Amino acid sequence: MGKVTENTIPNKTQNQKLKIHCTQCQRETNHIVMQSVDCDASEVIGHDGGHPETIDWANIYQIIQCQGCEAISFRHVSWFSEAQQQIGYDEWDDGTSTWLYPKRSDKTRAIKDYYNVPNTLRRIYRETLDCFNNEALTLCAAGLRSIIEGVCADQKVTGGPVESKKADGTVQTKRRKTLEGKIAGLSEKGILTQKNATLLNEHRFLGNEAVHELNQPSQDELILAIEIMEHILDALYEMPDRADELRRIKAKRLKKQNK
Repeated sequence: MGKVTENTIPNKTQNQKLKIHCTQCQRETNHIVMQSVDCDASEVIGHDGGHPETIDWANIYQIIQCQGCEAISFRHVSWFSEAQQQIGYDEWDDGTSTWLYPKRSDKTRAIKDYYNVPNTLRRIYRETLDCFNNEALTLCAAGLRSIIEGVCADQKVTGGPVESKKADGTVQTKRRKTLEGKIAGLSEKGILTQKNATLLNEHRFLGNEAVHELNQPSQDELILAIEIMEHILDALYEMPDRADELRRIKAKRLKKQNK
């Protein structure tokens, strides 16, 4: 190995302005570098005509803040001279890679704060969103299935009527304790509308394919599934509490008016 020269410069990029996707704002926003550490290094590997040949690399570590919601996150920019390569007729990869923590992109889903959802369901929901945001899509689909099972268990639904077509084309209804039956049971008890029960069954098939056949659903499929699941959690656990709060506010207002 040749001689390695290293340099570390604190806050070289402090106050630098960047355009970065913000998880909370759900779009690209202005960010500012609050603190940074810039590190660069070079190793001599030989000489060419008296001039040293080197391998060079650099790392920039930055604490950044969104100028919209003020969320704070971390950015790491890495450059390596040997990673530079031509990737097209007139296009080059300059050897730079960028990572953001928490990981994010334009498809990243913000994890909602549910205050009335049972603890176990809330934990599975957060784990499911973590899987999606880290591109573990098969595990995300399995997590959605677990949330459905958890909702059924919490609502004490063990089965329900499931329709199926016979060979002669007639429809028969049987009570089943399968996940499909439990979802039908949620609708039967008036906990879910028939439309939402149908949507949940679509999640059930998504989960079955992911878990049993190891098929990976697309990000777009999962985004839609997550939106529907969040709507169901909100309708079952959050909206009733908000409705109670609205009634309390209204009663308080009427009491003041009648004084």
